[in-house]
Amino acid sequence: MLLLLLFAQAAMAEESLESLAIKVYRGTDGQSIEVVTLAPREASEVVLRLQGTDSEQDGLSVRGKARTTGRGIDFVVRHRGADWVLLSQRAGDVDAFVPGKPSFRVKFNQEATDKASAAEVISAHLLQRESGRLTAFEKKAWPFLEKKYTARAAEAMAALRKACGTSPTFTFDWKTFDDEVMAELDVWAACAPLATRARARCATVKDVTVLTCRFGPALSLERGTGALIFTTTQGGAAEGPSFLEARLQ
Repeated sequence: MLLLLLFAQAAMAEESLESLAIKVYRGTDGQSIEVVTLAPREASEVVLRLQGTDSEQDGLSVRGKARTTGRGIDFVVRHRGADWVLLSQRAGDVDAFVPGKPSFRVKFNQEATDKASAAEVISAHLLQRESGRLTAFEKKAWPFLEKKYTARAAEAMAALRKACGTSPTFTFDWKTFDDEVMAELDVWAACAPLATRARARCATVKDVTVLTCRFGPALSLERGTGALIFTTTQGGAAEGPSFLEARLQ
């Protein structure tokens, strides 16, 4: 936990996320939404954290915008590749719209606000950004492409099984492939070097049960118990084979 907090502090300093204010809104059934206003105020950026909503979004700390609409203020985040109004203020009424749950009304709570920590909300946001949880919330679904790439992976595993006599599965860490990557990159081409080099080095996958491909800023290969995890990049299709050749011996 200490390492996670240190990372969050470092990331906060790097991004220069400075809080100006925090407000806490409470629902009648124990729901809580913390709203942190970020500097500079004119950017209208906020971080909202959800608690007690009895949903998979509990604990989510997501960055968004406060937009004046003429009728009030909408707090807008990104969800499934589109804008989503998470909190809407109209006159004295504030309504919350948590994905997958019925909308509910909340009220500003001074006592909870006095006890709240803006730094804690921002730290949670940075940790969730690093872990991929926010990407999973924000990115849109790509069912056709995911099905297509999964089918290609299944074909590659059939060829590996024939060549090496082993039967690992191939998985994609979809939360690491954001919308821009999914729209512009042939994900299978970027991930395929893991399958092709493994097939050429049967001994290296003798005890491997899972091959996983994820997307990141730099090529890497990690070994776990029964697993090989390949981090690919935009140039993974061209650079991956030689990179893996040196590491799968």
